[in-house]
Formats: sequence, structure tokens, C-alpha cells
Amino acid sequence: MADEVIPDSPLSEINEELDLGDVSTGDLQALIDEHIQQKLGPLWLREIETAVPRVARRYPPAVYARSFEWDDDAIRDLVQDVVERMLVKGQAEYICDTANDFGHARALIYRQVKMTLIDRRQRTAVDNLFDRAVECLSAPPFKQAGKKPRSWRLSGSTAEPTPYSRRLTAALAALPRLPGHGAERASAIWTTETLTDALNVVCAAVGEVTELDLRKILDESLTVFATAEVVTDDAGTEDRSGELDPSDRIMANDITERLITTLTREEATLLAGKWIGDSDGDIARRLGVSRPTAAKHKESAYSKVRDELTSQNEAVVGYVFGRLQTLVIAKAGGGAP
Repeated sequence: MADEVIPDSPLSEINEELDLGDVSTGDLQALIDEHIQQKLGPLWLREIETAVPRVARRYPPAVYARSFEWDDDAIRDLVQDVVERMLVKGQAEYICDTANDFGHARALIYRQVKMTLIDRRQRTAVDNLFDRAVECLSAPPFKQAGKKPRSWRLSGSTAEPTPYSRRLTAALAALPRLPGHGAERASAIWTTETLTDALNVVCAAVGEVTELDLRKILDESLTVFATAEVVTDDAGTEDRSGELDPSDRIMANDITERLITTLTREEATLLAGKWIGDSDGDIARRLGVSRPTAAKHKESAYSKVRDELTSQNEAVVGYVFGRLQTLVIAKAGGGAP
């Protein structure tokens, strides 16, 4: 199956101008025959070894390489990753089945190099977030519960560990994220404040989270985002609400606090469900009410939000929505199955 490139991502232009060499000099049937006999033999390897440096050197090594420059070792390392990707994901077979001629096959091999770079960039973003999460878990309101393997829970919690659910990863995926603003480093993805809220949701949902499960949860929650938008500037870990002046920020925090206080559990559950992507039927089931009753809770929640935000400027509205989204999902136990 062909890979999908997220539209408007830094690597979405897979058909950009590249020097593919003299496409008339190759033999498509020879590639196909070699694949049948050897999977990936010397003909395939030569094409991959030619494609990798031509593609890789267009992208910053700080994000895409496992070193500070695209030196020979970094290029060889990427060649191995491309080979592994093509074998494990069946992409060589796809190329043999799809290519109309040798030039088409060569272009698809170049595409595999780019898709491998996407995989690397995604891992970089999630790895950075995992490191920040572990640091955050070392301070209240969290405590370390185990050492081998490391695990964490909310301070004072005695809940039994439970497996995480797809709804937990959906809840985390719904949290507001930082925009990308550059091309030289992996994204912070969340502000420190949102990351802390996310870890609260995780620990509340599973009782105790191991480092292995935490990495899996972050990876599954952020896969699409990390592929589509995984770079930011030096301010990446800072709160983007810094655009608010001090008085607006105080007012925005007051509005957020009022909304969180006045929203009932039912209203918070409904808003959280909407942000997570639950159907109306699922939301009604969670509330234990009929769909018409759930609709009344929805209108009440929307009315409270409208009343607070109608007269506010765009910066205040954006800040309040970002914080409200995070806090509502946490208040509603967004990670519960």
C-alpha cells in the first residue's frame, strides 16, 4: 500500500524537482526480477544509495540525521533505514507493481527516502516530548511509583493500574497544540502547562503509567500531528498566549476559571466528548441520558461559553478556548474508556 503524505506538511512536495539522473538508462524488468529473487539486491541498493544523499541534504541534519551533519556515516545510516522500511512495509513490491517504467520506479524510490525522513522527524518530536514528560512527572502533582521499570501516578492516588484505551489517546490528540514556526528543530508540540494537564489525564485514566506505556500513548496520540507539523522556533516550549498583554491575560484566566467552575459535570463531559470526537449517541450513553437531554446540556454549555466570550477580542478568545479545551477534557475524565 502506498504511503500517505499529510497535505501542507514540510515533506508534502514529494514531486518537487530533483535530479533523478538519466532515467532512460535503467531497466525496470531487471529491478522486478531482482526483487523476486533477492528482495533487495545490488540494483536496488545502488538506486537507494544514489537517492539518499540527493534527498537528505535538502533537510537539516539536526532534525533528520542522527548526527550534526550529513556525513558518510549519517548517509549510510539513512540508507539502512530506507532499506528496512521498503522491506518491512512492502514498498519494494509496491514499486514493482506500480511503476510504468524505470523513471517511475526511480521516482518512487526517491519518495521512499522522503517517507523515511518523515518517520525520523516524527520520532524526534515524540522523543523530545517524552523527555519533557518524564521531567514533568518528577514533580507534584505526580510521584514515582516504580523504578524497574519506571512508573508514575498522581500523588495520593491508590487506583489500580489499568490498560490505556484508544479514547485516552483520542483525548490527548484533541488537546491544543503549538503551531510550527521553523524548520530547524523538532516541535515541543505542547506548552508545559498543557503537557502537565495531559499527564494528569493519563494518570487519572490508567492509575499508574509505565515509561513504556507512556511512550506508546504519546506516539499513538501524536502520530498524525508529528508527521504534519513537527518543527517550531526557539520559543516552542513557551506559552503562545504571550501575545496577550498582562491585563488581557488576567481577564482570560478569570474567564477560564469561571467557565470551569460553572460548567456542570454533564456539560464538561459533553464538551470533552465533542472535542475528542465522540458521537452524540456515545456522549448520551456516557451521561446516562437520552439524546434530547444530552442536546439540552450541549445548548447550556454553549450558552455559557458564548456569554463569556462574545465581547472579547480574538487573542482572549483563542487563549480561553485553548485552556478550556484542556481543562474540560481533564475535568470530564477524558481518558476513561
